[in-house]
Amino acid sequence: GTGLVELCRHLDIDVAELVAFGDGDNDKEYLQFAGLGVAMHNARDVVKDVADYVTPYTNDDDGVVRELDRLRGESRLTPD
Repeated sequence: GTGLVELCRHLDIDVAELVAFGDGDNDKEYLQFAGLGVAMHNARDVVKDVADYVTPYTNDDDGVVRELDRLRGESRLTPD
């Protein structure tokens, strides 16, 4: 999480604007830290428990791309 904090600070990005995707235990902190934490369908239960949303798609189903497309369609992503 600290590396992500530093990157956001350097790029002048509010962490509330971040979308994080994950499926493993090592992703838990990242998902909790971001403004929107998305667990993949194939994620471990401990990851799903901390996520804001669990996608119905797995990594193999191109879940990240599908979710980004969904968020863009809902106008929840900024254009830049």
